[in-house]
Amino acid sequence: MNKKDKYFEEFYEKKRNDISFISLKKGASIKFKDRIFTTDKELPVPVRVQKLLEDIKKQNEMDGITLNNIIDGIIYIIGSDVNFGFLTEYEKMLEELNFDIKPYIVYCINKFDENECEDGVVYGKALVNLEENEKSCFVYASALEKMGLKHNDEGREEKGQYFLEEANKYFEKCLDYDDKFALAYYKLGFYYKRSQQYVKAELTWNKHQLIDDDVLRIDEIRNELIQLRPYVDFEKGYNLILKEKPEEGLDLLLPLVKELGGWWNLLFFIGLAYRMLEQYDIAETYFENVLKLEEEQKDALNELGLCKLCRGKYVEAAELFTDLLNIEPGNCEVFCNRAVAYMYNNQLDRAMEDIHTALKINPADPVALSIKAELDK
Repeated sequence: MNKKDKYFEEFYEKKRNDISFISLKKGASIKFKDRIFTTDKELPVPVRVQKLLEDIKKQNEMDGITLNNIIDGIIYIIGSDVNFGFLTEYEKMLEELNFDIKPYIVYCINKFDENECEDGVVYGKALVNLEENEKSCFVYASALEKMGLKHNDEGREEKGQYFLEEANKYFEKCLDYDDKFALAYYKLGFYYKRSQQYVKAELTWNKHQLIDDDVLRIDEIRNELIQLRPYVDFEKGYNLILKEKPEEGLDLLLPLVKELGGWWNLLFFIGLAYRMLEQYDIAETYFENVLKLEEEQKDALNELGLCKLCRGKYVEAAELFTDLLNIEPGNCEVFCNRAVAYMYNNQLDRAMEDIHTALKINPADPVALSIKAELDK
């Protein structure tokens, strides 16, 4: 089980443990409008005690407990423990009262305030557990998304990511049930954008534009697509560089510098492309600019050190690798890189020391073994 699934298992277990049970005696009656449900045996009904205390003065009591409190408890049970033994009894009660619980769940979710985000998640899960379709998945996903963004705003990024990933899963499920469900494409585009999957966001929103009939949403996403364009070019460009097509990557990335020149990620990949093209002096400039923006950017320190090596600046290269090892001790690759700088600068003892350290970290590292063989000659 991955961390996210374990988190949600524990989340719903905790919600299940928030529920207490009050027994309705045999013959107890519950009214809803003109309908009455009478128990034919003792029936334990779920309530959240805190919710009961909050609501007790707002509703007419019935056998010491309100219908709203019972419904809330039932929804919490359905959301947190779909296999609970008395669910059939609760379904019978709701049927006899002619109480349609699904629209009631949606109504409650829509009126929950910012402090009731967790209630929204549990209610949404109950809706999905009652009937999974594109609409119930969308309601649940929206509640998860709201909770995730709240966690992020309050500095709990790991929890926020769990909720946003789960929301994405259910937004995608919407499309499994109906591949023309416009609202799912609308939401998924924002998720992919937040996740820096810009190409996927563009493809998703392009589909949205073809099927939505809401003019305001269409205009909103049209504007989003315009703003997304440079980021799409960035993603396509760096993927070309990673595929060892630096010239094609630069064609896409260089025009972005004017608009996104303060974005270190862009400068890094331009530098990487120039290093691949063996234009080390230009590559150095870009990596140095990355480090002005992000002083301890580890990949840029390493790449700048490699450029210095290739230009015969061995002392500067060794200093850069030392800076990197101060940030990330125990990196076998960097010890190898510094060993090469020392070796070319005729500091053979220091080079051998670094190689011994690298081989302690990874005895089978082929680069370290080849450098050691060179030093042993």
